[in-house]
Amino acid sequence: MRTYRKTKPITATVTGTVTKPPQRVKTATGKVMATMTIQAESERRSPYPLKLVAFDMNALELMTCQKGSRVIATGRHEWFNGYQLTGAQIVSC
Repeated sequence: MRTYRKTKPITATVTGTVTKPPQRVKTATGKVMATMTIQAESERRSPYPLKLVAFDMNALELMTCQKGSRVIATGRHEWFNGYQLTGAQIVSC
């Protein structure tokens, strides 16, 4: 039987332009959550769509961003039906 060490999740800071305005969503447990899509930009690759997912107070901050604004966000980089940044914290909007 193999045992695996838990690795730390990859934390990433991304910059991009809001392409889809924020949406407020309630989870099955009643937790407040907000999502929005940005066109993430990188020096190493062409721009790509990235979904930002934020919870609780961070969700309220995410809701203040408007379509077309520049965003810098930090969070865990994951794959779920496309690239997404989970537990996102907005650095600037």
